[in-house]
Amino acid sequence: MALLYKLLDIPFFENALYGYLEANAWLANAILLGLGQPTHVSEVMIQSPQFTMAIRRGCDAVEPTWLLCAAMISFPAPLLHKLWGIVAAIILLQILNLIRIVTLYWIGIHLPSFFNSAHVELWPTAFIVIAIVIFVSWKESSNRPQAHAEDKR
Repeated sequence: MALLYKLLDIPFFENALYGYLEANAWLANAILLGLGQPTHVSEVMIQSPQFTMAIRRGCDAVEPTWLLCAAMISFPAPLLHKLWGIVAAIILLQILNLIRIVTLYWIGIHLPSFFNSAHVELWPTAFIVIAIVIFVSWKESSNRPQAHAEDKR
């Protein structure tokens, strides 16, 4: 995590993160448009006549993804299994983040009094739990091939 924060202090990586935030806003906006919401994007803002929200640093799934990948890298497993796990983890957490953004937009429109709790408490907790479930599932799958190899001896 220290390496991530150090990298984000470098202007190149900070700019790359901002581009990533913009991409999240555009992708979430595309989903919202597909769901019939009259939204548009301005930089990292998703806007509509009913609600506006900004995708900011910390709203990007970078930290839980980084932490999960670090756990996978540090776990004793075959390199190929680590690589597949990391790719799957990145994809799953990014999809989850888009779901988070879309649901927060919906909550902002329909349950505005719940928005802050969902944004600050519910979704961060969900990310932690889901990242743990992904890691445990991946870890268990890394033990299966070894168990099968021992059964054949």
